[in-house]
Amino acid sequence: MRPISEEEKSSACTLSDMEIFIFPELMYSLVLANMLSPRLWKWRELEWFDGIRDMRPKKRLQRLRQHIMDNYTFNLDLDTWGLTRQQTELARFSRFLSPDDIAKSNALFGYQGDVYYYDIDIRRHFGLDKYTSDTIPYWKTETIEAMDAFRHKDGHAVGAGECVSLAGLYAAAAFVVCGIPLESIYLMATPLHSQNFLDIDTGILTNNRRLVTKAMWANGTVISMQARRALEHERVTIVSHATGYIHLLYPEATISPEVYSAFTSKLHEFLVPPADAQDKRIVEPRLPDASRVTFPSVDEPLNLTPDMGYSEISDRLEDLRSSNRAAALAPYAAHELGKTEASPFVKAALERSPVSKTALATLSESEALAKIDSLPAESIYDGTSRLAQPDEVWNFGRGDGLEKCLLAANVVGGDEIVVSGRTACLIRGRKTIFESNTSKRPFDTVWNLRH
Repeated sequence: MRPISEEEKSSACTLSDMEIFIFPELMYSLVLANMLSPRLWKWRELEWFDGIRDMRPKKRLQRLRQHIMDNYTFNLDLDTWGLTRQQTELARFSRFLSPDDIAKSNALFGYQGDVYYYDIDIRRHFGLDKYTSDTIPYWKTETIEAMDAFRHKDGHAVGAGECVSLAGLYAAAAFVVCGIPLESIYLMATPLHSQNFLDIDTGILTNNRRLVTKAMWANGTVISMQARRALEHERVTIVSHATGYIHLLYPEATISPEVYSAFTSKLHEFLVPPADAQDKRIVEPRLPDASRVTFPSVDEPLNLTPDMGYSEISDRLEDLRSSNRAAALAPYAAHELGKTEASPFVKAALERSPVSKTALATLSESEALAKIDSLPAESIYDGTSRLAQPDEVWNFGRGDGLEKCLLAANVVGGDEIVVSGRTACLIRGRKTIFESNTSKRPFDTVWNLRH
């Protein structure tokens, strides 16, 4: 397995759209992080899903669709995760992809999409026209815990997430809850959208919260037109699967070539309208070209099956961390500090949490610390070692003591965080300026914040 850089590890903790574009393993790491979440496994205990494994696969997915429709909305704004700068991110990623390649393929860095689809300036489309041209959003992808936590945010009655978040949730839930084999699930990312193709019956697309069948694809309704736009008017940048990925720009692909060939054929067949279709147009998806890449066998297969329980899957993924990059990055994406070193999580927290900094910038240091201390002392993450990033704590208005310490460090700075017993302290020089009871006990008890 290729070594994993610190940048990749910290990017897994942030999980922004741009980071998934640069590090395509992260798309499947998101799926695995959700599969490792006890929150998702609790869905299997819901009355709504009683007997679901006895239903036909399509019926199972329809039942899942309704649960997601009832409990999550689509959210993509500029305020939730804040802003960064093009030049900052291009410099950060320059050793992985050239700035020119990134700009030609990613909507945040200059890609405009098809003129037919994007008849308005893309920055105005996303509300960025009021900022300088160098300003871009941190559109971070949410795991199931962060998606659920939107219930605590003003203006949200249920959970929420953006398109990659919903695609990752659908893929993980289709496996864990519905028992759909991972081999039947393909994730597709375009420069401005993410959706899944499931090899069930004649094929099913997940599109944000909805499912689209072959018949629906060509029925001419508004919903179907919305579902068609990305595949009609954008290139597919990444196809991600249990066997690996293929990326528009990278010369090597880790996905099984046989699997990718079969997927290509099945997707093309799905996009051919039936004879009685309202919309008879033969959409040609612009998929990454398999002929221009090599397919080295680099990662050990996941070999996960729907009949495996949580412990079996968790143990299997732990065993794979030295031989499968998506599995190795999954605990970072899950914020599982009981299984990772702290430095990538801290790096992501202190370098990529602009919302809390901006929100508390006008307060004095003592006022900011008092505001943080007044937040309800509860985490959005279950367990003792899964932790929220500072902007998650601030956005959702709650955090355990250790999470509050990291939020305070992001806002006012600090030298180290020390966890002792049930107490977490932020140290600046010789002075403790923040302290709170905590139930979170990741394996690191002292975090150096100066790296």
